Amino acid sequence: MTAEPTDQQSIQRALQAALHRLEQIFLNNPLAMLEADKQGVITRWNPAAQRIFGWSAEEAIGKNAIELLVPNIAREHVEGIVGALLSGQAANSRNENITKDGRIITCQWHNAVLRDEEGQVVGWLSQTEDISEHVRAEAERIALQEQIIAAQQAALRELSTPIIPISDGVIALPLIGAIDSARAQAVLESLLEGVAELRASTAILDITGVQVVDTQVANALLRAAQAVKLLGAQVIITGIRPEVAQTLVGLGLDLSGITTLATLQSGIAHALGRK
Repeated sequence: MTAEPTDQQSIQRALQAALHRLEQIFLNNPLAMLEADKQGVITRWNPAAQRIFGWSAEEAIGKNAIELLVPNIAREHVEGIVGALLSGQAANSRNENITKDGRIITCQWHNAVLRDEEGQVVGWLSQTEDISEHVRAEAERIALQEQIIAAQQAALRELSTPIIPISDGVIALPLIGAIDSARAQAVLESLLEGVAELRASTAILDITGVQVVDTQVANALLRAAQAVKLLGAQVIITGIRPEVAQTLVGLGLDLSGITTLATLQSGIAHALGRK
C-alpha cells in the first residue's frame, strides 16, 4: 500500500534535485545568462549578466532585452537574430551591446529556442560573454601586422631601387629582377627623388639584371627618362643586352635623346667625361 507514495516521493525528490542543479548552473555560470519570452521581455537574469552589463536582476527582469542591451548601431542585426529564434531557428551571433554605464562592448551570444510541452516557441535562452578585449587585441594585432608588412614592403622597395651616388652630379640606379607596374612606379619615384635630392645632372639607369623587358618595362624606362629630363638631368641607360635591344626595336619605341651604353662601367665613364 505504501509503494506508490514512496515512488512518487522519490520522483519528486529527484525532480527537485534536478531543478536545484539547473538553478545552480544558471546562477553560478560564468557566462551571462538570460531568458526572454516571445515579446522579448527578460524573465530571468543571472549574476554574471549583472557583472557584464551592470543591471541587477531586479532592474533587468521585465525589461525588453533589445531595448535594454542593444545600441542603435546593432539594433537591426539583433532584431534579425531574435526573429530567427522566435521562428524556431537557433542562431548565434557576435554584436555590440551597451552596459548600464553607457559603455559599448562586443559580446559573443549563444542562443537557444525555448519551447513548451507542446513544442511551441515561448521565448529564448541566451548565454553571452564579453569579448571586447579579445576583439581589441585582435584588431591591434592585425594593425601591427599590417604596419610590419608595410614597413617590409617599403624596405624591399628601397632595396630594390637603390640610388647610388657616383660623384657630384652623377647617380646610378641598378635594377635587378622582374618589374611590375608597382615597382615601375617605385623606380620612377626613386629616380626623381634621387635626382632632386642629390642635384644630379646625370642619372644612370642600369638594367643588366632585368631578365625580361616587355612593353610595360620599356614604357616605364621611357617615362623615367622623360621625367628626369624635365628636371634638367641627362639619362643614360646601360646594360641593354642584344635580346633586350631586339625587343625594344620590335616594340617600336623611340629611344632618341636617351644615351644607351653596354655596361654600367661604360655609363659611369661616359658620365664622368672619360673615354
